[in-house]
Amino acid sequence: MDFFILITYDIVLTKRRNKVAKILTGFGQRVQLSVFECFLTKEKLELLVLKLEKVIDLKKDSIRFYRMDLASYKSIKISGIGTLSENLQIILV
Repeated sequence: MDFFILITYDIVLTKRRNKVAKILTGFGQRVQLSVFECFLTKEKLELLVLKLEKVIDLKKDSIRFYRMDLASYKSIKISGIGTLSENLQIILV
């Protein structure tokens, strides 16, 4: 089963920040400069975390993973440009 995961990051160095963005692009959709929306299985989320932790400096950088349920997803409000990820073909628990 896939989960909707909102991922945000604050990476100190540009080189690491670019690597993080490249990794995340393979797993989800960029919705802001340092924010991605992803639909991931538990296994893919674990793989993503491992890949990211190999790139970042755990003492200086920060990546946050917010698992959201269907009600949370449906309540997202966007002001200005942007749309929600279209990949809601799954049932979130």
